[in-house]
Amino acid sequence: MIEITTLELKRIAFKVLCQVKEVCDAQNIRYFLDGGTLLGAVRHGGYIPWDDDIDICMPRPDYEKFIDYCKNNDTAFGVACYQTDKNFTELYAKAYDKDTVCEEKYVNRRKSEYGVYVDIFPVDGLGNDYSEALKLLHKSRFKRSLLTASNWQKFFRNKRRKWYIEPIRFVFYILSRCVNQRRLIKKIEKIYSKTSFEKSEKVGVVCGCYGDKEIMNRSLYDDKIDIVFEGETFAAMKNYDEFLTNLYGNYMELPPEDKRVTHHTFTAYKI
Repeated sequence: MIEITTLELKRIAFKVLCQVKEVCDAQNIRYFLDGGTLLGAVRHGGYIPWDDDIDICMPRPDYEKFIDYCKNNDTAFGVACYQTDKNFTELYAKAYDKDTVCEEKYVNRRKSEYGVYVDIFPVDGLGNDYSEALKLLHKSRFKRSLLTASNWQKFFRNKRRKWYIEPIRFVFYILSRCVNQRRLIKKIEKIYSKTSFEKSEKVGVVCGCYGDKEIMNRSLYDDKIDIVFEGETFAAMKNYDEFLTNLYGNYMELPPEDKRVTHHTFTAYKI
């Protein structure tokens, strides 16, 4: 196998994004650029220069429709999620390039097979006011932390966390060796399946990495615009300023130079 350079990785992930967009447009599935990908589109017109991953999100009904379509139809890309792969143990999905493979350094304990990917996050209903949403988001916090740790191949120091968090992470790592991951996923999803996305005033990516900042107004997903990312147009929330401010604060300000690093921990290869 031939190792893929960062430049090539970006090109392949962008190709997958275009393929996902094609399916979503044809099947009337709502999707939106998410997180750092949306930030990159707004601030840089494409990838954040020091980053190389792509994230999108879908309201829960559209996410389920997308997974169901990919399970029952041939697509140009592969899809890894717990519904299609018994070894995939995350609360979101990856659309990936079939001609590549990723070897993870720390995660993917059960060795699910996927290539260069686009992360796809479901957006769940969280109720009708912030306090209700906060309570519902925190309801699965322990289970989600346990699931995250269960996917680690071994314990490792997370340099993005404060040093005093490490003992807590180690406890979760030890506890996670004894859990049934698929059963845990179903327990977590059961909590949020009772709250309708369409009928909620507050929604959020439960499995996102921004904690309470993930809680958003559902109205953000009512209207969309086309936004340019790497020369092509993709769907974004019309009021992306509210979304990005909620996640990043003054998002147009560049981070310090020592923070301008990629966060992926895998090596990608052409098959």
